[in-house]
Amino acid sequence: MASMNPISATLCQVLCFIDGIIGNYGVSVIVFTLLVRLVLLPLNIKSKKSMKAMERVRPQLQALEKKYAQDKEKYQQKMTELYQKEKINPMSGCLPMLATLPILFCMFTAMRVVANEKTVEMLLGMMNGVAPEFDRFLWITNIFQPDAFWQTVIPRHGSSLMSLVAVSGSEVLTPENVEAVTAFLSSDAYLEWTARYGADTIRYAAPLLMGRMEIPTQFNGLFLLPILSMASQFLMTKLQPQNTAGQSEQQQAQGKMMQYFFPLFSLWICATSTSAFALYWVASNVIEILQTFALNVYFNRLEKKEKQIKEA
Repeated sequence: MASMNPISATLCQVLCFIDGIIGNYGVSVIVFTLLVRLVLLPLNIKSKKSMKAMERVRPQLQALEKKYAQDKEKYQQKMTELYQKEKINPMSGCLPMLATLPILFCMFTAMRVVANEKTVEMLLGMMNGVAPEFDRFLWITNIFQPDAFWQTVIPRHGSSLMSLVAVSGSEVLTPENVEAVTAFLSSDAYLEWTARYGADTIRYAAPLLMGRMEIPTQFNGLFLLPILSMASQFLMTKLQPQNTAGQSEQQQAQGKMMQYFFPLFSLWICATSTSAFALYWVASNVIEILQTFALNVYFNRLEKKEKQIKEA
């Protein structure tokens, strides 16, 4: 029996609390994401200060790099002395990422547990003849299924639901419930539900592909959230200043490759995860982009004001 880590369990409780107030899971995810980004705002501000300081000394770093091109050890020493003189901590620019990544992983676990609980509750109701009521959000019929035109509104007949496991402390994800719904998914009774809610598929031979493709008769989404996640992730990488001073050509090439890797990774993870998690990813990216614009405006004005004071 699996168990959630304390952070995931806390995030799960907070998210469910917000959903209990708002009553729409999609809107609750957006509100929750906004709260998370507000908590991380001090780290973003500190990171932006560090980046601005790095931009300020970049000409000096480039001069040192040119002067000590043949002596990397001397260059590293002079660069460290410059950072100490200007009171710059180059690692502080990584603080938001160091905090965001663990939260992202914990959110993935928490939201997967919530989605599994909702799915099990729905399937248990269907076992007793109760028609499912979906958590809808804009173009998405069931937010606990992926946002894609090849994904069904309810799980397909015979689906194994590999991520569906019993969770310690959950009143819904018990071993008995998990075993019952897993068997129900392969039963003739569930086959009738799949036909009713478009979870049966149309199979046809694909001219350019081996075998056959399966298209649901009623799809769950339009694949918009995965595309938005990729676009927003790409924009985020473009907004981040790139400090290549002291980096080799190989390191610069790797950095450029990562600019394209993360958007493609976000496309994949959001296409294969629930719409709720994809919505969290997109909302988090959009909020961070807006924060970045706002902080850039604020620090640019502050820098201009300090320059005017020095020239006066």
